Amino acid sequence: MAWRRVRKPSPQPARTPAAHQARALALGLAGLAPLPSVDPMAIGLVLEPEETAYQVAVAWVSHRAGDGWSQPSQSRVVVTDRRLMVGMPLGGLSSLWWGSLVGFHPDLARSSVILDLGDGYPRWLSGPDVASVAVVGVARLYGVTALAEHAALEPLRDRAG
Repeated sequence: MAWRRVRKPSPQPARTPAAHQARALALGLAGLAPLPSVDPMAIGLVLEPEETAYQVAVAWVSHRAGDGWSQPSQSRVVVTDRRLMVGMPLGGLSSLWWGSLVGFHPDLARSSVILDLGDGYPRWLSGPDVASVAVVGVARLYGVTALAEHAALEPLRDRAG
């Protein structure tokens, strides 16, 4: 009897808690799991009628400044079905509306998303929590079916080996 050596599949790297949260959000948006939500009153925000807040994330936020990027500042980002509500360093809020974007560049391998509003100052969000920003952005900009197809979300997918 001849023995054959069988190669074991290499284990997938463990997902971070932020990646698990983003995956749960994607499954919820696709109708395959309960959709997570945040109570806006609990965090002191006023949303538009019928707007839903999905997650409060922490991200480093900067914008294009000349030939480079501004110094990033850590911000609270509320991810909703209509916009990102970004906490500003001096306490204000800035709304980045999904419907106003002209460019969207998620890169989960680098834990970053670049949002272009067409105003000459693209915004760069980075950190583990931006995976949820990428998920909602893909769903809002390209449709829920794009959650299964968009290449940037590949790290969140389960693949049978």
